[in-house]
Amino acid sequence: MRENVHKDVYRFAYDEASSELRKILRSFEQLCAQKNRVEKLMEVLKPEIGMQEEEESGQVKRTTHLPYCTVVTRLTVL
Repeated sequence: MRENVHKDVYRFAYDEASSELRKILRSFEQLCAQKNRVEKLMEVLKPEIGMQEEEESGQVKRTTHLPYCTVVTRLTVL
């Protein structure tokens, strides 16, 4: 009898872990698709945002409406 109880507990834990892993996999696949869309968008927008070849190191500098304030954004494509 106790052996069946342990089997049920292990089965429940296995099912929960499998379900969680499936959710993680779906999220990962969605993130990969989103990453690909962002990469394509960056390629299209390079001329629009004025990203020059020398800026492709991953940093884009833009001035703001505040005096002496420059925003440096690091773009990283994995």
